[in-house]
Amino acid sequence: MNKLCKEYINEIKAMFPVKGKEERKYIKNLSKDIEDYCEEADATTKEELYKNYGTPVDVVAEYFSATGVPYVIKKLKISKYIKSLIAVIIAVALVLSTVYGVILWEEHQAIMRQEVVIVEEVIE
Repeated sequence: MNKLCKEYINEIKAMFPVKGKEERKYIKNLSKDIEDYCEEADATTKEELYKNYGTPVDVVAEYFSATGVPYVIKKLKISKYIKSLIAVIIAVALVLSTVYGVILWEEHQAIMRQEVVIVEEVIE
């Protein structure tokens, strides 16, 4: 696959707001079609790809119009919940690690404040 086709496919991938199983399958099939077209037609400019397949925005819009609005809304909501959950987990981990660090620091300071006492015992 030439560089031009890879760039075009990457532009299409970047336009998808969420990439579930169906979207990855669609991109894979589309990539195969684009690769075949690039090999057969020997495409040299993106305009040729845009003419044959459309702009990346058009390709993604066509996919989502074919799948339907409820599907898109459902995918976006799921992705929103997953991102929120990841943000909460990161925030909790940050707070816990900060608390643990403060506790260790306080223990270190307490140990540093203690006096060292050396007792010599003479055994006769």
